[in-house]
Amino acid sequence: MDAALLVKLQTEKAERFLLEGDDMVLQQRWDMAANRYYYACYHMVHAVFITHGISTKSHDGTLTELGKNFILTGLLDRKFGRFYARMIQLRMKADYNSVAEVTEAEVLEMAPLSHDFVDSLKPLLSI
Repeated sequence: MDAALLVKLQTEKAERFLLEGDDMVLQQRWDMAANRYYYACYHMVHAVFITHGISTKSHDGTLTELGKNFILTGLLDRKFGRFYARMIQLRMKADYNSVAEVTEAEVLEMAPLSHDFVDSLKPLLSI
């Protein structure tokens, strides 16, 4: 598949998942909101990775490459590295932890940051 088309599809999915996360917040479905916000960020990161010829095989690998190629180089603010690491943890809690639920407070903290994160990556699609 053409890289430009793949970037477009990943970006569209990121935007769609942000909206789905917002919908889950309105429904007070905190686990699902955390999942959708994480995957919005994940797909946007992968759109950027495709643009820059970077590939990963795991979620942790995505965090590692994001840090190495964009945080440490100053192309992306350090706060977004911490944010993305936290989103990985929150998604794991939402998807796999049957003892502890994702809380409203956690999601309401991460929701606007998810939107900011996706927006902050858009300029990196053209570098």
